[in-house]
Amino acid sequence: MNIQKVWEESRAQLHGKVSSVGFDLWIKPLAAVSFENGVFTLCAQTPAGKNQAIQPRHLDHITNAIKTTAPIVETIEIIDAAELEHRTAKPTEPQIAPKKINSDLRVNGNQTFDNFIVGKSNQIVCAAAEGVAKQPGKSVNPLFIYGGTGLGKTHLLNAIVNYILETNPKMNIAFASSENFTNDFVNTMRDGRGNPITAFREKYRNADILLIDDIQFIRDKKGTQEEFFHTFNDLVQNGKQVVLTSDRHPDEMPTLEERMRSRFKMGLIQDVQNPDIEMWMAILKRKAAESDYRLNPEVYEYLAKYAHEHNMNVREMEGNLTKITFCAKLRNKTTPTLDDCYEALKENHDTQKYITNTENIINAVCEYFNITRDDLIGPRRNREFVEPRMIAIYLISDILNIPLMNIGSVMGGRDHTTIMHGRNKIEGQIANGDQRIKRIVTDISKMVDKE
Repeated sequence: MNIQKVWEESRAQLHGKVSSVGFDLWIKPLAAVSFENGVFTLCAQTPAGKNQAIQPRHLDHITNAIKTTAPIVETIEIIDAAELEHRTAKPTEPQIAPKKINSDLRVNGNQTFDNFIVGKSNQIVCAAAEGVAKQPGKSVNPLFIYGGTGLGKTHLLNAIVNYILETNPKMNIAFASSENFTNDFVNTMRDGRGNPITAFREKYRNADILLIDDIQFIRDKKGTQEEFFHTFNDLVQNGKQVVLTSDRHPDEMPTLEERMRSRFKMGLIQDVQNPDIEMWMAILKRKAAESDYRLNPEVYEYLAKYAHEHNMNVREMEGNLTKITFCAKLRNKTTPTLDDCYEALKENHDTQKYITNTENIINAVCEYFNITRDDLIGPRRNREFVEPRMIAIYLISDILNIPLMNIGSVMGGRDHTTIMHGRNKIEGQIANGDQRIKRIVTDISKMVDKE
């Protein structure tokens, strides 16, 4: 049987059976590789491609098309390129299973470099992450990735781990969140049996690569910082790789020890920025294909612009995508229209809530200090205005957790550096036990809660 011809004819039947995006991303790249004992085998280029192709919404159509073209086929099998290479490789000596160090966070096998959408906002950090995965300890060390929630930081960590597991399975990997690292440290110290700190150090310092997610959470934990500092030094000095993620730059963590901050700056510190409209389009098409949503071009464009204008992250955008699809289904439509977008998103009060809460904080600060709004956000640098201004910046950042650039726009168009200084100044005073500032912040926070 000519398997190439069978697959070519079968693939032609799939047009219209699945979404055009799904066909282009997951069906078209499949290649026929064998037919043995009634099993017709297709090969996907990547594990992610295989995972999508074996989903019932795709596999059922593939199976029907092939069996219609070649009734002799009994079973359809889909593998990826690595599995194909393994099957065709010559037998080798048995390998010793790699020693596992720490895997507090379960690795997400679906988050790889192959399915990470790359654009202007993240191409540098993606290239750095790939470099680390291909040459741990030799490319950039440490690699410090920072940025807002839902922009792909954890995806990149998983991608690094998945790449190493596939290409260098003997490598020892320690992968944890800062919370799990801290808990491990605290629980180890509580254990009175033997020498607990030695056991903890062996657990993390024997790693060939250490990946810590959300490292910003150790900034207020002196004991954990101390232990991490020595773990970090030990690994880097011995040529081992360290990769860290955070929601902010090390300079934006005033309670982080200076020696720790300087260590982070030894390597590459790179941010992940919000996607531009073109990148949002690519992300939307990928997410729609994964969920088998069918969208018209104008809907993609509208949602991309909406996400960009509202400074959304990927998780928020996914929520909007689900919302408009659900809205369309309620109207008995298979494909959402712009009207469905308007209807679904008109009740999205996130932006209005952000504006209202920001104004509430500004008004509360003005009321507390008996100053005007112009005094607070204006250019005057009188002492009686500077402290309230910094407190407002701190409260907006702490309560609403919005990007510093956005706070700058609200606070009279001030630049990122000025906003960061104001936020860090108040945060540092609170951390150092300034009871007056702490009381002011608490009082104003209560005023905001009453709004």
